[in-house]
Amino acid sequence: MADAWVPVSTDVVESAFAGVAAIEREDGIRPLRMPSDLRRRSPEGLALMTEFTSGVRLRVVTAADRLRLTAVFTRYVMAHLDHAVSRAELLAEIDGVVVDRAVADPTSLVFERRNGLLERGPAVTSVLDLALGPSAEPREVVLWFPADAGVRILSLEATADVVAAPPPAQPRWVHHGSSISHGGDAADARSTWPAQAARALGLAGTNLGFGGNAMIDPPTARTIARLDADLITLCFGINIVTGDAMRHRVFVPALHGFLDTVRDAHPDIPVVAISAISCPAFEDLPGPRRLDARGRLAGTPRPGDVGALSLSATRDALGEVLAARTDDPRLFGMDGRDLLGPDDVHHLYDGLHPDPAGYDLMARRFTAFAGDPAHPLGRAFSRISAG
Repeated sequence: MADAWVPVSTDVVESAFAGVAAIEREDGIRPLRMPSDLRRRSPEGLALMTEFTSGVRLRVVTAADRLRLTAVFTRYVMAHLDHAVSRAELLAEIDGVVVDRAVADPTSLVFERRNGLLERGPAVTSVLDLALGPSAEPREVVLWFPADAGVRILSLEATADVVAAPPPAQPRWVHHGSSISHGGDAADARSTWPAQAARALGLAGTNLGFGGNAMIDPPTARTIARLDADLITLCFGINIVTGDAMRHRVFVPALHGFLDTVRDAHPDIPVVAISAISCPAFEDLPGPRRLDARGRLAGTPRPGDVGALSLSATRDALGEVLAARTDDPRLFGMDGRDLLGPDDVHHLYDGLHPDPAGYDLMARRFTAFAGDPAHPLGRAFSRISAG
């Protein structure tokens, strides 16, 4: 006998999302990590990264034994790559356990051209079935969307009625960072270091890690300002250096402006500013990043260019910013090398990005420091309202 598929309404799907900043209805449902008006004011690369669904999940309650998602997934092909990775994985979780996985292969593609412009290829529609197992009663099912792809949902169907799960009662954590936070190199969508840390600490996380685009952009600060949050963490440095995006003269006031926007919207919650993790290729060399003879990412020596920023210079500049804001008792500074330090750089598989074991290490350390009252992160966590 054929399955009796029950369509899930657009309203239910839209209200079931977590880890998003906005939903667009444009030939389907598009979960986004930045509101649409702010995306229109953003550089093209940043706008693209806000489509990618790192940390985005769909929380529903159903007794269905199967779900069927029809969607268009989109991957990004950088200009220096000689091959396209065209697959995207969807996870189904029940009671914290992954019960099934489904892969869209191939996906749609967005190509970065040598001139830096982006070109979208043809749309590819995928139909993914997820087996949930039998259940006599409705239970919460979480669908995790891929960290390294965008998604446009055309339909969701189930073998029983589906409703949106109620909002979680957990504290709300908003995190912003680079590709290291975005987590495209993680083992799967639940294995980025922010996703692991949120799970371990019992937080409802929203991941605003934007690969290549942690550039202190005003639209990102305004996105954070609009989100509900009980704790905010912000990683600064690596993209500024690898993109050779700023000098000290601009970096310091830009950081102040970013923090001002966040603090004006969230006057009473803890904010943690985190410097870059260890990365020998850029510790004392500025960008722009390049490929060395081994095919690893490296800095660019520029003798005499005293204004160019290395990672060590961005850490000093962040310290300067924090020293000027000591009147804010809920602002904390953290050295990113506490998460991945000089002894851990063997995890940087390409000279810059952690491998899956490196993400696991960062998550464990973040979790440990969150519970340490002697550490800045632990002091920030102690300020989270019990309500």
